[in-house]
Amino acid sequence: MNRKARTTLVIGLGAVVLMAFRVSWNALSDVARSIGADPTAALLYPIVVDGLMALALVATLVLTGTDRKFALRVLATYTIASLLLNYVHGLIPALHTTSIQWGRLTDCDPANWALVLLATSLPVGSIYFGSDLVAKVLHHTPNRPTPPKWPLPSRLASKLTSRLTNKPVSKPHGRCLTRSSRPPSN
Repeated sequence: MNRKARTTLVIGLGAVVLMAFRVSWNALSDVARSIGADPTAALLYPIVVDGLMALALVATLVLTGTDRKFALRVLATYTIASLLLNYVHGLIPALHTTSIQWGRLTDCDPANWALVLLATSLPVGSIYFGSDLVAKVLHHTPNRPTPPKWPLPSRLASKLTSRLTNKPVSKPHGRCLTRSSRPPSN
């Protein structure tokens, strides 16, 4: 894929993420108010939840192996949690204006306890998982190329090894033969 296509793809993804964030904003903010968050916390709550999803998406693109799987799991978990809270917001119209009752997201007690636990644990999880993802991304080293399997002249092999290991090339001992100084071959 050429550079222009990649740039268009990334800009398109960014636009979709920003629009989805805006659509989800009211629901998550209203849910935060209904579980007792003050106006400032309710304003920041959607950034915490959807912000971690954006961070997990970037980490998924950067990381490899088990770290990538971990980032995908965080992304999936927070996506499902956000979807569930948006769904509850849609089911209970009273959340759109004022809270039904502080700490109440639904009339069914077991469901309410589970939803309140989910809503109150997302910010704490964002701190934990966000910190872990950032650390994994910052300490990530891309896969280095492996040296070729075929035999190489010792001088070329030492240069290649030094590039792969970031160690300086040691000076060869003795005289190096160049093409013009080699004895003629039969």
